Amino acid sequence: MKGRTKRSTTQGATMRRNTERIQRASTRQMENILNKITIQTAQDLNTRKKNTPLSNLIAMTHYSRPTISLYEGIKNGSGIIAEHKRQSPSKGSFGCLVTLQEVMQGYEKAGASAISCLTDHPFFGGSLEDLIATRKQINIPVLRKDFMIDSYQIHESKAYGADAILLIAACLNNEELKSMSLEAWDIGLEILFEVHDLEELNRIKEITASFDTSKYIIGVNNRDLKRFQTDIQNSKDLLPHFPQGVLAISESGISNPEVVKELKTLGFQGFLIGENFMKAENPGTSCEQFIKSIQS
Repeated sequence: MKGRTKRSTTQGATMRRNTERIQRASTRQMENILNKITIQTAQDLNTRKKNTPLSNLIAMTHYSRPTISLYEGIKNGSGIIAEHKRQSPSKGSFGCLVTLQEVMQGYEKAGASAISCLTDHPFFGGSLEDLIATRKQINIPVLRKDFMIDSYQIHESKAYGADAILLIAACLNNEELKSMSLEAWDIGLEILFEVHDLEELNRIKEITASFDTSKYIIGVNNRDLKRFQTDIQNSKDLLPHFPQGVLAISESGISNPEVVKELKTLGFQGFLIGENFMKAENPGTSCEQFIKSIQS
């Protein structure tokens, strides 16, 4: 009996050590993915800067276009930010056969408050051309979703038709977050600050303490950047720590209208949903059915 107990204990310890190794390897891999994305973003950005000087961006038609408020769109509409993305690092291609034009028009017709357009190409299959094409198709706010690391991208976003930009706390330090926010507001863009944990949320609270709360939104990304797994509980855990009066949205891992209803009762007003729609045969129809379900 003692022998079997000893062997069982040893096997259990071995299994735990193996599980820990797998978890550590997974964490390193996901951290590497974020690192790879930002490195690639910087490389691609340097090329774009050489090919298209800032003066060229400022001369583009959309740069002088009055923007549409993302904040007002979410506050006064369905709250759904419907996203267009062709693929993701964790899931690969979604195999959507519907054109960008059909997706965007379908989202607007469905009653989406805003559109999120992914412009990263190497990892998500998007482009700046997607952004400008989106702007031409719809009359609701457009969020440029990308990995913002340089103020050039802010002006680029305005020039290609965005109304708001994404600033990811995990990718920027406090000084960068503040300076890029001020630069975005200076040219009429609004901001979605994205956080993944309490430390990041506290950083955003610190830098936005004196900011106009109608010019920005804070979103909780339910996808853990280290494990690339989604958990709605992340939104529930962080909401009580939000600054008072700030519009809160939940991002990623949302596929059930009942989850949206629950999060609404807790205080969330916006919901960014992409994969759930993009993997459907017709994303616009999927979005329409989803919005009808949360309003019923």
